[in-house]
Amino acid sequence: MNINERVETAKFDLNERENLIREYTPFIIKQLSNFLNKYIDDKNSDELSIGLMAFNEAIEFYDYGKGSFLNFSTMLIKRRVIDYLRKNYSENTIPIEMYCENKDDYESENRMLEMISFKSLLSLYNITIKDLVKESPKHKDTREIALKIAQTICNSEKLLKYLKIKKVIPIKEIVKILNINKKTIERHRKYIIALVIIISEDLPILKQYLNIESEVPQV
Repeated sequence: MNINERVETAKFDLNERENLIREYTPFIIKQLSNFLNKYIDDKNSDELSIGLMAFNEAIEFYDYGKGSFLNFSTMLIKRRVIDYLRKNYSENTIPIEMYCENKDDYESENRMLEMISFKSLLSLYNITIKDLVKESPKHKDTREIALKIAQTICNSEKLLKYLKIKKVIPIKEIVKILNINKKTIERHRKYIIALVIIISEDLPILKQYLNIESEVPQV
């Protein structure tokens, strides 16, 4: 049975439900970590407790005819985390638009939540969606070069870690590896960083737009 079929069984079989929750705890931790952009303690944390309860809730309310269970559970995990943050922190901590109400379209809500995560990750580098619209390369060959640079960074644990810690592109190393003009990297810095985020983070919907499937080091 696939996961969707197992969930249908788990609605009425407590043992199967417990098995699913145990097996997918790493998945739950990954969703929490990516959405909150921080390490999640797998032994004892409020966030993990919320994630586990949300996953259990997803099993309870999942509708087999409305799409992927994992997409639905991801949406519900993020929604419950947002509820938690809004209740326990200031009203300005989590934008009100982050909370979605369209329960009939799991895929649509997941796209919205993924875009919210993307915006949050961009903000770590002081980049906005407007910046990307304004500064994205106009020519196909330039976009291809930018993607090649981003993939080079993502394929190197050292370069990826440098970018995430320093919040700047390791230009000298990229120039050496790809023999690319330094100004090309500087001119398209924000676009390249956005590509790195899409490739290296858990953003499957945005990856589809780039036709990127490869796994990269996680740091």
